[in-house]
Order: sequence, then C-alpha cells, then structure tokens
Amino acid sequence: MAESDYNIVLGKLASMCSLSEKCESDALKYLAGKGLTPDECQKGLDYLVKNKYIDNQRFANAFANDKVKFGKWGAIKVRAALSAKKIGSDIIDNALRNISDDLQKDVIATETAKKAKTIKDLSTPQAKAKLIRFCTSRGYPNNISFDIIDQIINNSTCN
Repeated sequence: MAESDYNIVLGKLASMCSLSEKCESDALKYLAGKGLTPDECQKGLDYLVKNKYIDNQRFANAFANDKVKFGKWGAIKVRAALSAKKIGSDIIDNALRNISDDLQKDVIATETAKKAKTIKDLSTPQAKAKLIRFCTSRGYPNNISFDIIDQIINNSTCN
C-alpha cells in the first residue's frame, strides 16, 4: 500500500480510537480489512499502542464496566467476550476486580427478580430451572445466582 494511503488509514483508526476504546485485535482486524499487509498492520498497531491510542487494560476496564452496568452481563460472560477479543487473562482478572461485588449482586438480583415475575408458579422445580438457565445465560456466577434464586422463591411462597 502506498505510504499516503497507509497514513490515511492509520489516521482514521487513530481518530476512531480517540472517540471510543478499542483493543489490539479490533485494530488489527480494521487494518487488515483495509488491505494492509501483516507487516503494515503490526507497524500501525505498534504506533497506536506507543502513542496510547490503544491500551488493552483501559479497553478491558471500560468494556467490563459497560457490560455489567448497561448490558446487565455477569462476570462469566464478560470474561468470555474479552477472551474472544484476545485479551490476556491477567488483564481480564484486573478488569473484573475493578467491578464492585455490590454492583454485580444488585444487577443479578434485579434482573433475576424481573425474570421471576414472568413465571407463573415459582414453587415448581421447572421454575427454579428456568431461573438457573436465565442466570447462566447472562453469565452470572452460580454461587451468587443460587442464593438469589432461593431468596426470590422463598419470598414468593411466603406471600
């Protein structure tokens, strides 16, 4: 690719990275999709990382926070999504540590309670299984999910 075209592509990606967090794998996909050679892609990525346009830890922190707060995802689902983006496990662990346990428990409790309202008879084993599947699909940890599900079921049978 011509040097001027390379600079244009790199400038566009730098601009995109200034507006929203990107990870290294997203940047490499973008550069490769624009027809850059693997060497040019690596050179561009090195430039973006060196100049702090891209930081995988910063990306992982923002991604995890947004997915828990706004997407109502659990830690397991966040971990899988970050792993799919080729983020290192140490970076993922650090990003998940930055999310408070209280926030996660509040999200799990709120979303599971909403789901429980859609189930007619919570006293059946099928109802509990539905809630467990719901929590698992959202990526909520089992130990917290089971406690919250038991509380919801117990509160519904007391009323």
